[in-house]
Amino acid sequence: MTIEEDSSEKPSGRPAFLSILIRLFIISGLFSGVASLAGLWWIDFIGKQQGPHKEHRLIYVEPGDGRLVLTHKLDREGVLSSPLHYQILSFWKRGSHTPKAGEYLIEAGASLNQIMQQLNAGKTYQRRLTIIEGLRSYDVFGILNSDDALDGTLKAIPPEGSLFPDTYFYSRGDDRNDLVLRMQQQMEMIVAEIWAERASDLPFSSTSELVTLASIIERETGRDDERHLVASVFINRLNRNMPLQSDPTVAYGLSVDDTLQRNLSKTDLKTPHRWNSYLNKGLPATPIANPSYASIYAAAHPQQSDYLYFVSDAEGGHLFARTLAEHNRNVRTYRNKIKSLNQQAGAQ
Repeated sequence: MTIEEDSSEKPSGRPAFLSILIRLFIISGLFSGVASLAGLWWIDFIGKQQGPHKEHRLIYVEPGDGRLVLTHKLDREGVLSSPLHYQILSFWKRGSHTPKAGEYLIEAGASLNQIMQQLNAGKTYQRRLTIIEGLRSYDVFGILNSDDALDGTLKAIPPEGSLFPDTYFYSRGDDRNDLVLRMQQQMEMIVAEIWAERASDLPFSSTSELVTLASIIERETGRDDERHLVASVFINRLNRNMPLQSDPTVAYGLSVDDTLQRNLSKTDLKTPHRWNSYLNKGLPATPIANPSYASIYAAAHPQQSDYLYFVSDAEGGHLFARTLAEHNRNVRTYRNKIKSLNQQAGAQ
């Protein structure tokens, strides 16, 4: 009996190996896809995740701050859940993430996406500076110089009465001189507007005199319902060539570069200087403060009256008089009121 060789071909190992490779490729592709999706989900998550800070934070981005510097600043202010998150997200968005220099207010709980969008848009924080009515230019000079958020050097105190009291918005790093210029331009515009519609019978002929009178009104009363009446007293005195006899003008001359920390004395009223309206007739040499719109308008539109005197009523307003005798009675009323108030305070 002979044994014959089997002439049929044996299965090749290549198809099985190729099948394994295909399976491995599919599996690795699936793993890669899942990993990519997981990575995208994680990047989306860290971008939308609420920040850890419970309060607003101010961040100052200086020109030239790179990714590492900016990461350190954000982390120092506590607005990052992790410094790594900002590094990864800024790298991921490197083509579209270009932070602008400036100061930014990061709101409490702001997400990384919100922070980055804010930095990209350059939506810087607007600071505010309020100059109240009646401040002297010396005072404003001090306020501007003490504000560390401003740059530049003010070489001289601005002219008295040239700065309009208002609220001004500015950004960190703005120049002090630019802010002063804005205040002066605002004052010029307001004065020109009011001067163009002034009363026709005013006893002065220039805008500088208008501002001077307005500054005295500003220092004499803070009540809107009295400004026009106070203006009428000074207008009546100017028309009669009487000295204005305004205490604030005397106080200003004694403390142009400082604040008078005491009440005026009889000696003060007799001390000669350019602003003493007891000794000098007419308007003082310059304004004595930076007046408000209301006081400038009152100076240009005084109320019609025949009052020549006024004195404090010890309650925030004034008592007005037509004659010296009436005025003296008002002065006695004022002194009695002050005496009574002092006695009540002592009893308590």
